[in-house]
Amino acid sequence: VFFRAYIEALTENITPTWTPHNYVGRSEPVYTYDMAERDINFGLKLVAHTEDQLQMIYRKMNKLTSLCYPEYEPDKYGNRMKPPLMKLRYGELYGKRNSELMGILKSLSYTVDNTSPYETKEQFRVPRHVLVNFTYQVIHDKTPNKNTKFYGIGSV
Repeated sequence: VFFRAYIEALTENITPTWTPHNYVGRSEPVYTYDMAERDINFGLKLVAHTEDQLQMIYRKMNKLTSLCYPEYEPDKYGNRMKPPLMKLRYGELYGKRNSELMGILKSLSYTVDNTSPYETKEQFRVPRHVLVNFTYQVIHDKTPNKNTKFYGIGSV
């Protein structure tokens, strides 16, 4: 889903987890490394200037919302959930051509600003400005390490 939007906010969080261990005769704990998590938070402002843009924005919002829910695959045991994995590319900051950043939507919210005009045409009475906030949980397709190139800048 490609969005033409104003970036209202962009935040990246990398959270390493360390476990403390206490030893007799040592006044402070010794830490062992466990793992790291990485997520990216986006704030987008979607603005529709025309009726076609309005319909496209809501079509894309519908698709984005659907990525929070599974697909169901029928098999001989009933319905099996297929999780909605995604790939993200934001210029050359996150991902690059044919090597996007794999992950999942961790959270998604829509806010209508109280200054937003509304469409008044019947069956289209919706806000023309919508703020979208979502958290993208990165799931690296290859196990990251200290030599991993985390940003796509300068890559072909």
